[in-house]
Amino acid sequence: MDRLACVDLHSFPLQLLVRRHPDWRDVPVAVVADDRPQAPILWVNERARAARILPGQRYAHALGLARDLRAAPVPPDAIAAAVAAVADALRTFSPDVEASEREPGVFWLGGAGLGLLFPSVGAWARAIRARLRDDGYAATVVVGFSRFATYAVARAASRPIVVFRDRDAERAAAEQVPLDRLDLEPRFRDTLAKLGVHTVGGLLRLPPGGLLERFGPEAFRLHELAAGERWDPLRAQAPPEAVEQSVVLDDPETDADRLAFAIKRALDPLLAALARHHQALTALVIDLTLDRHDPPERREIVCPAEPTLDARALLRLVHLRLEGAPPPAGVVEIRLTAASRRATREQLALFRRAPRRDLRAADEAFARLRAEFGNDAVVCARLCDAHLPEARYAWVPLGRAVSPSPAAVAMRPLVRRIQRPVPLVPPGARSRDDGALVAGGDGALVDQWIGPFVVSGGWWRAEVQRDYYFAQLQSGELLWVYYDRRRRRWYVQGAVQ
Repeated sequence: MDRLACVDLHSFPLQLLVRRHPDWRDVPVAVVADDRPQAPILWVNERARAARILPGQRYAHALGLARDLRAAPVPPDAIAAAVAAVADALRTFSPDVEASEREPGVFWLGGAGLGLLFPSVGAWARAIRARLRDDGYAATVVVGFSRFATYAVARAASRPIVVFRDRDAERAAAEQVPLDRLDLEPRFRDTLAKLGVHTVGGLLRLPPGGLLERFGPEAFRLHELAAGERWDPLRAQAPPEAVEQSVVLDDPETDADRLAFAIKRALDPLLAALARHHQALTALVIDLTLDRHDPPERREIVCPAEPTLDARALLRLVHLRLEGAPPPAGVVEIRLTAASRRATREQLALFRRAPRRDLRAADEAFARLRAEFGNDAVVCARLCDAHLPEARYAWVPLGRAVSPSPAAVAMRPLVRRIQRPVPLVPPGARSRDDGALVAGGDGALVDQWIGPFVVSGGWWRAEVQRDYYFAQLQSGELLWVYYDRRRRRWYVQGAVQ
């Protein structure tokens, strides 16, 4: 069943508006950009079209055409959430679902490989429409071969289901579609009407070069799509992945404060993942794995008053839930799952501006540590000028906590340094004939040496002469070692990771 289906939920934002105002079903209705007289009209129903009200007109002008017109804006967030819900429902009938980015309520479904699930393309189309009707939506389903042709026919079809058996019939039906049924720029649509071009077929009779020169690339692109001369494959969108985080506790825990703190460790990266996908949390599902308890798991669902990315507000709700309904046994693992919807710009902006670290709280914690353990209890490392690696930093008292400001440096291998160099096993019975040293306690042999890198100095205190090497072991490990000429011994300074 190598077909393509276009599903058109006629004036989708308009359907959402009418579902919100059921008493508007029998009057002209329009969706406007905002609540003011000069707001442009975005979508209209059939009664409004019968009164010559079209998208692109001003609300005040449309009121002059139909005094009983009802209009209101539909928030973009509500439209996006409804589009996502419908897309999820359509994935029941095909894994390849694309939602139109230009027109909410228009979807394409790929039918490849579904022949064993549905006896015919007609049965496939009827199943899709039945599901949408059960969800409360009016929809037209057109099954054909071309994205543009199925879309155009769906916008003007008088029947709820249309199935094309061949490409010629599909193309002929698409050419009869009025241009005012398509999502065209109003000025372009009105100019074509003045030229006597009212259908897709009339548009195809215009020279494409003239369209490009007079109306620009969008008109030229429309002509190519209608003529079937532009490659326009189905761009299926992957379903959103569940956002999850988990924490494994060292010991069974029942204390609400400590459990809330453990949940915070998982909540922060979970909210960050939602923000990256422009989502806000609507419900937090908390699965607690209990120690030696039947049943072994307990689920709590915490719902904020509105979609949010505020970790503090969520933690307050979590803490209240844990205090009001403490777990019946010790918790050994916590798994968080987020239900979400599209976030507003304000929510994303607040999340990005919110500091990930509270410096004031850190200063208060440092002050308590100094009071209990002494003024030298809180220190930080500071770089120093020195020859030896272990002497190139010093511990100095930390005054106030500051945000990190790392300097931009070229990427270099990460070397995990050993505070006190570890002596290598001296050459002897365990060394190879070529003199390669045995490194570490597991008896690994050195295959390759990279070096030497000579460090010499310290004559003003104690003379230092070291030859540094990178030692490639047979096990694949890369050690940072040196030969101390004064002590005549090899040491491990660090390992490259």
